Amino acid sequence: MPAGIFVSIDDAGSCAEVNEALERCAGAGSVDGASILATGPRAAEACSLCIERGIPVSAHLNCVEPPMLTGSSFPAPLGLALSVRRWLPRLEAEWRAQIEKLIALGAEIAGLDSHRHLHHLPGMAELTIALAVEYRIGNVRTGVLVDPLERPSGILLDALGRRTRRLAASVGIRTRTALAGFGRSGRVSRRYLERLRMPEGECDLVMHPSTRPVWSTGQPAELDLMTSEWFAGWKSRPGS
Repeated sequence: MPAGIFVSIDDAGSCAEVNEALERCAGAGSVDGASILATGPRAAEACSLCIERGIPVSAHLNCVEPPMLTGSSFPAPLGLALSVRRWLPRLEAEWRAQIEKLIALGAEIAGLDSHRHLHHLPGMAELTIALAVEYRIGNVRTGVLVDPLERPSGILLDALGRRTRRLAASVGIRTRTALAGFGRSGRVSRRYLERLRMPEGECDLVMHPSTRPVWSTGQPAELDLMTSEWFAGWKSRPGS
């Protein structure tokens, strides 16, 4: 079958500017899902917007940007990766709290992913899959990359994404075929999308639009792109 594109906006709930971008993209019909940061100050607003607009919600699991819901603190990503077993009990409690907060806000959670893709790390991947099974969440994002050479860390993420996909498949959790956007995170452009070659099946395109730069100067341009007529045509084109 031709490739299908599932466009997800990450970091929903993190600030007013990202939520405003989500609302504008929803109005343009250019977003298929939103990944909400339950620890964000605007999480409730993002949930309400998604519920009103019928946008599927994923939990954007966080362990790197405080404050955490449980009051825990975690080391930087490298330190966490090197000592993950030590931190798993606290991490499980925190990620449960984040999932349950979104449920309490009225969201029917359709997928799990994470801030900075950390749910792919060994130990954390197993925890993510177990939480998906327990909470009956049918999809887990996996970083099997369309463009692994776009960033130095792409090859590592791609390998971890393939491992996570195998874990998910072993318990019947769905994953999409591949993921695009990582190589140009926060600065996805028309030129980048035009040269992508998507594999067969449904693929994730992860976007980070905002009405002002939050962590990347390219975020407003991503918003302009997503609300353009060109983007609507590109997204709906078979085999894009």
